[in-house]
Amino acid sequence: MLRGDIWTAVWPADPSKKERPVLVVSNNLRNQNSRLLDVIVAKITSAERADGSKKLVNSAEDVVITLKRPSIIKCGALFSVEKPTLQRKLTQLSSAQIKDVETKLRTVLGLN
Repeated sequence: MLRGDIWTAVWPADPSKKERPVLVVSNNLRNQNSRLLDVIVAKITSAERADGSKKLVNSAEDVVITLKRPSIIKCGALFSVEKPTLQRKLTQLSSAQIKDVETKLRTVLGLN
């Protein structure tokens, strides 16, 4: 797995235990090291609620992408998961999208 890959996983503390998309944001040294069991991911959520209304996008922290439908990468919603819990790879972000995510992560983490 590589930085910028989108996988499905169960979010921590999700009572439904439903597989949802996550973006791998940890560096590739960590991601590909077999001795390190965790990777850092950001939540990805649909841009629309079940009733069709749009979710609020925080332009300082969120990146909007299209998977099956418009989705939001929540760069402020980071957590670690064990590599084996990643279920299946959906896609990978483009270089431009990864740069956008990196900019938002710097803002979220105060690294600017």
